Amino acid sequence: MSIFDESEVEAGHHRLASAVSAQVDVLVASVDLIRKALLHQDIARADPEEHADYLAISQLGFRAVNHVGAATELLDCGYFVQAAGLLRDIAEIGMLALYFTEVPEDVRQWRKLTGKDQWKKFGPMKLNAKPQLKDSARFAFLYEKFHFFSDYGTHPSSTSIIAHHDGNRFHIGPHINKRLYVNTYSDLANLTWHTTDACGDAYFSIFNVSAADLYPTETRRFIETWNGIAPPLGPLV
Repeated sequence: MSIFDESEVEAGHHRLASAVSAQVDVLVASVDLIRKALLHQDIARADPEEHADYLAISQLGFRAVNHVGAATELLDCGYFVQAAGLLRDIAEIGMLALYFTEVPEDVRQWRKLTGKDQWKKFGPMKLNAKPQLKDSARFAFLYEKFHFFSDYGTHPSSTSIIAHHDGNRFHIGPHINKRLYVNTYSDLANLTWHTTDACGDAYFSIFNVSAADLYPTETRRFIETWNGIAPPLGPLV
């Protein structure tokens, strides 16, 4: 049941499939690697605290997977701002993954906190002040994306007005926007790739096994898909 009939919007965006094929490859490879790596750890553990740690860290991965699925559905249907809100969350997952790579023992403290207490200790601004992440270009990239998509996709702001204009007129409700569709798909793939990469490092730190060793074919495909979306190198000077 839907308030709007998005069928024409979806059909219009699906005609752009060739323009986002490389991005789709990245998303498929990322989702596949996360799912397999986390399901590999779904084993019985004698220590309930250790199993609770697994469940806590796994929900970050599965949350990222679900966000990818939901964001692509929203983009296809023409809900660009709402899709951007999910990109914000993907960036936050990546930042947490980078922190847990450096301090894996803090997973237990993180999972035992809720609401404002968790945000105060492990929110993006707090993580940005952590000495372990001070010189991390990877963290800086995700931190910048988090703030951009917070403004554009999460909070009511003037920035989001661009999602309602297709270059000719304003739209209320879902609509076809070729430029924004392709650009947001590109952002989603880029951000998901970096977050998955960060999750791979956290996986090794927490479980003491490399996802690349467990799933070499999937990891190789994940790495190779980056070549399809990587920004071109600037001139060497």
